[in-house]
Amino acid sequence: MDMDFFQWHWWAGLSLLMMIAEIFLPGFFLFCLGIGCIAASISAALGLGAAGQLLVFSAFSLLAFFTIRPILMKRFWQKDHVRTNADALPGMRGRVSQDFDPGLRLGRVQVGGDDWRAESITDQPLRIGDTIEVVRVESNTLIVKPLTTT
Repeated sequence: MDMDFFQWHWWAGLSLLMMIAEIFLPGFFLFCLGIGCIAASISAALGLGAAGQLLVFSAFSLLAFFTIRPILMKRFWQKDHVRTNADALPGMRGRVSQDFDPGLRLGRVQVGGDDWRAESITDQPLRIGDTIEVVRVESNTLIVKPLTTT
């Protein structure tokens, strides 16, 4: 018999390769093919012929693609991701650590335990100890607005 490929262990090995490749090429497409390979491996172990194994592989791959993949995509590729580094700064509050120069509106603030160069969006003078809120980040400068004056 020249159908040596269509044995359960080849399908299982191919499934393992698909799952490993999914780590490097995210998107869950190879994962779905891996599920098809697992189903084909089981069908081969049960004695199904080559055509039946390919049919089972195709059916389970498509089934996984249209059922499991959307669930995984929604779960792992959300737009509401955890903000980190500079992305997490807007909206945070802090305190002025160096008086702002009234003409340039530049000074320094403490936000999240770090000292930052800052620029105020208002002409209101900011003094040491005043509470600010970060509006946005431009390069290495926080653009801030005053909240209260102590």
